[in-house]
Amino acid sequence: MAVDLLGRVFVTISFLASIFVHSVEAKGELSIKPATIIVSAEGLSDPNFYKDKTLAYDEALRDAKRQAIEKAVGCYVSSQTIVENYTLVRDQVISKSEGVISKIINVVNGGIQEDGFYHVWIKAEVFTAPIRQVVSSLSKLERMSLIREKGNPTFSVGLFIVSPDSYGDRIPCEVCNREIANRLKNFGYKVISEEEASKELQERVKLLVAQGLTREAATQIAKKPSDISINGLIKLRRSQRVKLSSGIEVQTTLLTAWSIEAVDNHSSEVIFSENFRPQQGVIYNDEDEAIMDVGKRVGDIFSQDIFKDYIMRPTHDIILTFSGIPDRELAKMMKKELLGIRSVLNVTFREFLANGDTVFEVEFAGPRDQLADILDGVVLKALNSKYGERTFVIQEERGDIVKIKVDKPRALSREKLEEGVPTQLVSNVSSERVREIIKSPELSEKYKNVLDL
Repeated sequence: MAVDLLGRVFVTISFLASIFVHSVEAKGELSIKPATIIVSAEGLSDPNFYKDKTLAYDEALRDAKRQAIEKAVGCYVSSQTIVENYTLVRDQVISKSEGVISKIINVVNGGIQEDGFYHVWIKAEVFTAPIRQVVSSLSKLERMSLIREKGNPTFSVGLFIVSPDSYGDRIPCEVCNREIANRLKNFGYKVISEEEASKELQERVKLLVAQGLTREAATQIAKKPSDISINGLIKLRRSQRVKLSSGIEVQTTLLTAWSIEAVDNHSSEVIFSENFRPQQGVIYNDEDEAIMDVGKRVGDIFSQDIFKDYIMRPTHDIILTFSGIPDRELAKMMKKELLGIRSVLNVTFREFLANGDTVFEVEFAGPRDQLADILDGVVLKALNSKYGERTFVIQEERGDIVKIKVDKPRALSREKLEEGVPTQLVSNVSSERVREIIKSPELSEKYKNVLDL
């Protein structure tokens, strides 16, 4: 399944060039969103093999472009999947990457570094629409596989209606909620009612209170059983009665407005909020017909757009602090180490504090709920593979602020940083990738003990 799905994603990426994505029609206007991300990447080449520095530069630049594409693909497909299917990635995507890169924003020619490689760093704008378009065309089974990979989110749905039949009161819109739930379930999501979510939340609060917490503290700690709540209000009114020539009086239902909001229950972030006004002249035979139509529209929005734009959103930012780097110059050089890691899209060096803390702003590929796995299984694994086991350990993780301690300061030497193997080649890398870069006997001999050569 993974290989087949990956193949479909990569083959589609190689030839799609559209930069437009499906958007929500609000108030009769269609908004077009650019579908690109900014990616910083490091390219390598073996100068001993290419001999001429110009040829080595050209190859390192090509490699940087390939790495930028690989990082962009990593926003939607796990890093491990890319490693396990590297040949497929190389043949179907990387070799055809030129059409996916919108533009090169910046190029830094690093030349031949102390580690023996020719280095080029680029910042590029990469199209994401090809990847996103594949998502919208996946079969249900494939979508469910991706949804599970992204944390298998649960939705709770609770829309209300105000109509002449409700006499101005807000009453649950059962028809609409059922239609939305069906659409979401068909797309592969787990769905519960807002009522079920509220009851479960109260049970969780009671359990925490029974364990000794105050009700106020329990309410703050307890999380809703649904990951995303969809709420909204539908307003209907009746038209004036019209008397037909046959003498029969006819009265239709008008949809005056409807609003919907989606909230991430883990962060309280409003991830979608929109007010809709239908075009003039849209009428329905009765309230059920109007409600069913609204339900279909909302179902489409939250089974597709939320999946693509939020759950599958490609990046997130964190503040990454290193504690224990001995001097500022060494701290600044860590930016290069981080940029070599596949899951790291961009790095900004913020400050070197008096207490020895180094602060970076880091943009990662993938959803926020996978941050712990990315930090442990990708970032720390790469750094510790180069500098030694448990040189770097996570000291604190609080929201979007992560503190990493240099537990073995002596292992983090300038010599190891400059002359050691690049981080992109020491962890979560296929043997094919290593052999693709290291082509000369000189580099093969230098790194034979640390790389799969």
